[in-house]
Amino acid sequence: MPSPTAFKTLRVLDVNYTYLDSGPPASSDYTTWVFVHGLGFNGATLEKLLPLAHAHNLRIVSLYRRGYPPSSGFRDDELAEIGSQKKIDEAEPFFRAQGGEIAMFLVRFATEQCIPMANPSSPNAGGITLIGWSLGGIHVLALLAYLDELPEDTQSTLQKYLHTILSHDASALSLGIPDPSQHDISVWFEADDRKRFDGFFDGITAHFIHKSVTSENIDDLEFNNPSQEIPHSLCDLSYVQRAEYTDLQAFSHTGCDGKLLSCDLTAFAALTKRALFDKARAAKSPNVRVRYMSSGTSPGVLVWALWMLRKYAEKPPVALYGSDAEKARDIKFIAQTEGNHFIFWEDPEKAIQQYRVAINL
Repeated sequence: MPSPTAFKTLRVLDVNYTYLDSGPPASSDYTTWVFVHGLGFNGATLEKLLPLAHAHNLRIVSLYRRGYPPSSGFRDDELAEIGSQKKIDEAEPFFRAQGGEIAMFLVRFATEQCIPMANPSSPNAGGITLIGWSLGGIHVLALLAYLDELPEDTQSTLQKYLHTILSHDASALSLGIPDPSQHDISVWFEADDRKRFDGFFDGITAHFIHKSVTSENIDDLEFNNPSQEIPHSLCDLSYVQRAEYTDLQAFSHTGCDGKLLSCDLTAFAALTKRALFDKARAAKSPNVRVRYMSSGTSPGVLVWALWMLRKYAEKPPVALYGSDAEKARDIKFIAQTEGNHFIFWEDPEKAIQQYRVAINL
């Protein structure tokens, strides 16, 4: 776990965002990767990537989302905007605010740190790649969905830096896609927050051995029975150590992420449509590329979600995204054949290689 002195803070409006930063490498054309963490796990989970950054001409930043200390929490009125099966018209203020705050964080960070601007001819020379891991994919989608509503100076500055958004192991829920019947969701009905988190932890950190992650045949995926032979990620941590990388309050039924997960599926579908399938909005930020990646031994439902979005990207289904939805962005997909949901913990060097492959699609 990083020392408290390793934390940096940047204030956006009236909110403090805490982050870890590898610092700039000794070059004038490095690329900055900004990570947005997932459900129940804080920004420290990505800490093993930071010492490797400079060798790859990268600056790696791991952002702590709001609701995950030491970043600011949410006010009661903000939490009231999410959860309880809220649909898009009720949840939209939350999505808009979160997307806008992360966008403004990127602008302030880029300008105050004087990072290299994006090179239109290469995603590996300058600029920012924003990487949403797991549930963090919702927050990077929110940035893209409401980018056109930001102040004009914020938009114009951000477009000088942000060239790629990469989502790693996005869930079906976050894309507005109903889970397949093969996926056991009983853990989410556990009333006790600790038991629910322990069940989630055991599954999400495991290795699922699939027959194929590229066949797009659902029968080739393992949904509920992880390998008993391969140790789970973070399995060597004690409960005390585990608490340094996780946040039960944010995960809980009444926490920011617990409430977010209880939004109506149509709210996530509307967010996805606005971010990916709205040509008028996409035309206002045409240079932002979108990439999706799944890991080779992640839970089957996450690999399946990538398959489905790849299929839907070419012809968005009316039932999910409406009759006016159409492919609007440069969006590409890759199902990696190695590594689990925590590849950046188990093999950070391999993780950097895989992220770079996905970004360069």
